[in-house]
Amino acid sequence: MWLRRGLAGAVVAGVLAAIGVLAGVPLLRDRSQQRLEQRAEREVTATAQLARARLLAAPAAGESTLRQAADGVDGVEVLTVRSDGPGPDPAVRLVFRVRVAKTAASVFGWQRADSTACFAQVVHTDAGPAALERLPCPD
Repeated sequence: MWLRRGLAGAVVAGVLAAIGVLAGVPLLRDRSQQRLEQRAEREVTATAQLARARLLAAPAAGESTLRQAADGVDGVEVLTVRSDGPGPDPAVRLVFRVRVAKTAASVFGWQRADSTACFAQVVHTDAGPAALERLPCPD
């Protein structure tokens, strides 16, 4: 009698464990993917900040030098460079796209996350502070 109860209890526990695993694995995989996507997004922002630092390091440089400085950062593609020309506060405005692809191994196999964002940076010749502006990317 007690053997039947023990066996029935083990079967019920096994079924519940199987249901838990079947329900839990997709949730864990989704959470792992979300964390990878968040890391990719943070890396996009960090890469944009690196490009900004390189651009602001040489504020008196010309358009081509600033384009080369931004293009020299891995993952950065310069979309437009526009000079405001002579005036009371001459400046160059660069719009660039940052692309990051992250891959990671997990218990669920390889996971991949791609993140893209566009930014604008105005570089004033007087080396004053200039904010990095996040823009919608063109198609």
